[in-house]
Amino acid sequence: MLRTGHIRIALLLLCALPLLLADGRPARALAREKAELSWEVDPDLYLHYAVDTQTAMGADDDPKPNLQYVHLMGYEIGPDGLLADRTAPFVQEEVLFQLGSYLPNAKSRAEDTWEREWNFDNVYGTQKLAVTSSWEFVDRQAYGKFDCAHIKGTHKLSSADGEAVPRWTKFELTTEGWFDDEAKLMRGMKLSLRGAKLELAPEAGEDPVTRNYLWDAEYKLVPTIDSSEHDWLKKKVEIAIMNGVERLWKLQDKEGLWPYGNHKRGGTALSLLALLMCGVDQADQRITDAFALLNEQKFQTTYDVAISIMAYEARYISKAEREAFLKGEKADKDKRDLSDEDKAEVQRLTDWLIKNRNEPNVMWNYKRDEKLPARYDFSVTQYALLGLGSAMRCGISIPPGYVRELVEFVQQQQAQDGPEIKRVVGYKPGKKKRGKKGDDKVTLSTKDVKARGWTYGAATTYVRDTGATSAYGSMTCAGITCLIGGMDIAANMDDETRRTEFGGSSQYNNWQKHAQQSLEGGMAWMEYWFSITRNPNHGRAWYYYYLYGLERICMLADVRYLGTHDWYHEGASALITLQDKDGGWGNAVDTCFALLFLKRGTVPLRKPVITGGEHD
Repeated sequence: MLRTGHIRIALLLLCALPLLLADGRPARALAREKAELSWEVDPDLYLHYAVDTQTAMGADDDPKPNLQYVHLMGYEIGPDGLLADRTAPFVQEEVLFQLGSYLPNAKSRAEDTWEREWNFDNVYGTQKLAVTSSWEFVDRQAYGKFDCAHIKGTHKLSSADGEAVPRWTKFELTTEGWFDDEAKLMRGMKLSLRGAKLELAPEAGEDPVTRNYLWDAEYKLVPTIDSSEHDWLKKKVEIAIMNGVERLWKLQDKEGLWPYGNHKRGGTALSLLALLMCGVDQADQRITDAFALLNEQKFQTTYDVAISIMAYEARYISKAEREAFLKGEKADKDKRDLSDEDKAEVQRLTDWLIKNRNEPNVMWNYKRDEKLPARYDFSVTQYALLGLGSAMRCGISIPPGYVRELVEFVQQQQAQDGPEIKRVVGYKPGKKKRGKKGDDKVTLSTKDVKARGWTYGAATTYVRDTGATSAYGSMTCAGITCLIGGMDIAANMDDETRRTEFGGSSQYNNWQKHAQQSLEGGMAWMEYWFSITRNPNHGRAWYYYYLYGLERICMLADVRYLGTHDWYHEGASALITLQDKDGGWGNAVDTCFALLFLKRGTVPLRKPVITGGEHD
């Protein structure tokens, strides 16, 4: 992704200085101008750069800046300010941030300069960008209350992307960064972009048009969060959940529903699931009324129906069991004593789910479609299996014929190759002493495991020569969920149903063995690509959906750490920072996903599966 550039630094030796210089200034003042410019951030530290201001010039139809935040964990940035390779594809904000955050990783003084060439060939939603950069340590300045090295960078387009459209025809960026060399991080950055893109015309057949990018913006570092401070985070999470629940109630429409587009049932079911898992009393009249409205809604898609079943199960999960989820403790799983009316409704939902698999396809589509019998995707299929799992726990019988071939197909669609890693099978973080992280204790597997993920609705590719893969985070979570969901349904079958499904115990054991091998490859992919600041290999697309998927697989697989990553507390650090002032995370659906992550809202399995990880 990045080509090593040339760094030119004037190395100046400090000689013995008298107490006072000739002009009367203390010698210490000049010595302080020499700064050790290198990022040295604790891996557990969550950094969030908020856009403080953004303005634009130019014509009315020129693009206006809509920059969001830039955030990263300490382990996602190197000592020279380079974002880790596996953070690609970058989003536009991260490209701009990267250009301003690069450092020489050496001791420098004012007027020192350095250079680098960049090739951003994996940027989400736009074309490649080749840039030549140069920086100067201008002087020292106060930035807020911090004494910082003031660094100015100029960045220009070094080559255009052939005849492709869209493409940059001009890219001139000026960055000013304020680097706190004592804390070893950047406190803020100003940028001024003067660029132009050749873009497709609004109407087909017309010539491409030029759009000017005349933007000015400033990023500021908000207070950092140490994700290892669990007691502090717990209090913040409790407040975030409380505020999120209140915001979700306010997002009801006039009918008392939470529609997602035209899908009133699905959005309402998801909101009920989130509210119940976050501790809203099942007897709350608002909950009762919402379920009554839910029952009046049409069955439109697999999502709608499957999440409705999950919401009904949540209605009968005790407070003690829900609290155990949040604490990461083993819960005594109470029996789901559904009322006759609710059990009949869950049976009706389950019957529709079974009838509407996209047969002869073994996976699910949005609904059964005889005109598109080959259409399926992992996203909707995972919810179908989650819904069937909830139905089983509610006392509904699942007929045979729905998991053996499906799980085998899931394995076939998984990437058949991938980078080989030794999985972390034991991890104990070192205790911090005087603010510094101690030595972690890491135990690795003795064998190499190929990290193999999934994509949305096709066989997943992996190119060994380049490491490129079509797999990405949210769909790898979906593939893992499909495996675990299918294995869970099979494990809870009675003997007669299992014989009908598999033919006998030896066939079942062999099926289970291959499913576990596939599952280990999927979990290895999540370790290798792990991130809570992006949807791995997919930029920020479906970010909150990914976080809920991450929470789900870790709860289902009983995973405390993914590799050496404390997935929950890292994710919680991001979510409490990203929460809007009104208590939500954007729309109702993303607010539900965030709440379900924070509350650890996925029901753990009654019979754990083997994933090859720490708990196996």
